[in-house]
Amino acid sequence: MKALNSTLVLRSQRGKAPRPVKVLLLILFLLPLCSSGQVAKSSSIDGRLTILGGSSSLRVAMIQDADSLIADLDRLVGEVPGKPYPIYLELFPFEKDKPSRISLEFLKPEGGAPYRLQIYLRLGRGNSFDQKKYERVLLQMLVMERSLRALPEGESADRVEVRPWLLDGLAEAIRWENGRGDRRMYSSLMESGGWVEVEELVDRTTVAELDVLSRELFRASSGALVMALLAQSQGARSLSKFLDKVAVFQGEQMTLLRTHFPQANLGPKGLERWWMLQVAALSEKKLSEAMTIPETNERLGKILELHLKDENGIDFRVGLESWRQVAMLESKDERIESVRPANDLLAHLSFRCFPTFRPVIAGYLKILSDIADGKTDEVEEMIGNLEQFRTAELERHRKLVDLMDWYHLSSVKKESGEFEDYLKMQENLREGNESHDDPLHQYLDKVQKVFEKTE
Repeated sequence: MKALNSTLVLRSQRGKAPRPVKVLLLILFLLPLCSSGQVAKSSSIDGRLTILGGSSSLRVAMIQDADSLIADLDRLVGEVPGKPYPIYLELFPFEKDKPSRISLEFLKPEGGAPYRLQIYLRLGRGNSFDQKKYERVLLQMLVMERSLRALPEGESADRVEVRPWLLDGLAEAIRWENGRGDRRMYSSLMESGGWVEVEELVDRTTVAELDVLSRELFRASSGALVMALLAQSQGARSLSKFLDKVAVFQGEQMTLLRTHFPQANLGPKGLERWWMLQVAALSEKKLSEAMTIPETNERLGKILELHLKDENGIDFRVGLESWRQVAMLESKDERIESVRPANDLLAHLSFRCFPTFRPVIAGYLKILSDIADGKTDEVEEMIGNLEQFRTAELERHRKLVDLMDWYHLSSVKKESGEFEDYLKMQENLREGNESHDDPLHQYLDKVQKVFEKTE
């Protein structure tokens, strides 16, 4: 399926297309009417989407998905007043040796008739199609329809555009709103600092040339930006006003963005600051979210520490293997204070640890309690048993991952080709950036020559 261009030009029936082409399009559209008397169609609840052609069951399923997306978008930014322009989706049957394909067209009829927003979808074998691309195209249409509906009376639009960041961002915000957001990519953004700068994000007009990794970073960065906009005071209302204009706006989108979100005018880096705060919030795990086995074991290694004081009263920490230093303290109060931080952190970890580690945490809590009480006869043995259990759990986890990798690789029917993007990225990193014309590279080249040793 060819990549979609999100920039579309509205055409009048008096446009540049030759008359025979238009007559042919009209004949193709009316052909189902001539053959069966009426076109098989289904419409969404509010009439915003009408599907023509295809089987009744397929149309019903696609209408249900559309109604859900329409409701999600309206719930996210609010409904738009006024009568919507209808969106038509025409389904074409499977053709041998031709893949499923989706395309868009906008017609601007003369004589005061409404815009016609048209989607064409040729089905694949067994009525298959790309569900994600269908939802993206439909979301693109809904944003365009909102901007067209909000045009002042008497004004018209000859060009509509929805940038990729807005489509990705709205889709991500809807996923998080529905409890289906993926925290892992945002966590990677925080750890690596690999987010896309806001102006670069907003200015990009296509994502077709991005490799898999860059595409995911772009999607996550877009989601963080839209959700940061929504998090502002009156964020949903401001974003709704932004959507009313964005598809038909002829100027710089950053200008339009700052107009509807004045908080972004706090400084040249103001937008990035509160946007990165949103990335940090999205990357945080929920209290009820379970950690993996390696994560739980790593966390245990960090919190199993005992707090002591030297002869000068300065605090220092030792690992649990040095428990005897605490047990030798004469005061029970001092022993309790030494184990208290680890005790509290273990209790907190019990909410999010991998389920099989809960008995391990209970065991460590028992060890800390015995050390504080001076009952140390079984402490060494208990520590050894728990260490063996943790090592065995890590080994079981490793074997399970190996088994899943083997199953996946042995069951693959065809190559996806996606790994080639990573190989290209590795090759590019080895070659380095070929462009050395900017001032920074020129300066570094001069410095390198100064410090190079002559052979």
